[in-house]
Amino acid sequence: MDNPQELIILENITNVLEQLDIAYAIGGSMASSIYGRVRFTQDADITVEPFENRAEKLFELIKPEFYISKDAMYQALRQRSSFNVVHFESAFKIDIFIRKETAFEKQLMSRRKALKLSDLLEKSFSVISPEDIILLKLQWYSSGGQSSEQQWNDVLGVFAVQAEKLDFKYLKKWSSTLGINELLDKAISDTGKFQ
Repeated sequence: MDNPQELIILENITNVLEQLDIAYAIGGSMASSIYGRVRFTQDADITVEPFENRAEKLFELIKPEFYISKDAMYQALRQRSSFNVVHFESAFKIDIFIRKETAFEKQLMSRRKALKLSDLLEKSFSVISPEDIILLKLQWYSSGGQSSEQQWNDVLGVFAVQAEKLDFKYLKKWSSTLGINELLDKAISDTGKFQ
């Protein structure tokens, strides 16, 4: 990932999260581009641990650089859903997902990886693991009526690039738990790399 402006924006917001001791993991198309085939995206997804007792401080620290709705942030915290912040200067949008109280989402956060995303920055960022981004994207693909070619291609891209480095036992276990095992099998088959 070598878009300098996006990297600096990500660095700024993740620095605030780290300053407030809010665990996070970058996901979405940015994560699948890191592990798979690069896809142009004009936003970022970040999953965060719940942070009710630090919400006011987060709001105060990011509002000089980002548009943020305090009401949307508090609603997302109550409902364990998402809200977004938009960088004033560039209009780059970051969707912030509050981690749900599910076994999978807890596991997802515990398995995040610290990765250096570019030679332009010294910082390492927390990123959702390749297995978990596959599972999340298969969930999104399934819930969207299996109509998003982009989500499907993101999954195939991660399989193609990561290949044998993936933990297939973990993928099988969680795809069964999440009810997406048939989609996982199809993705493995469509990748054409595995016998």
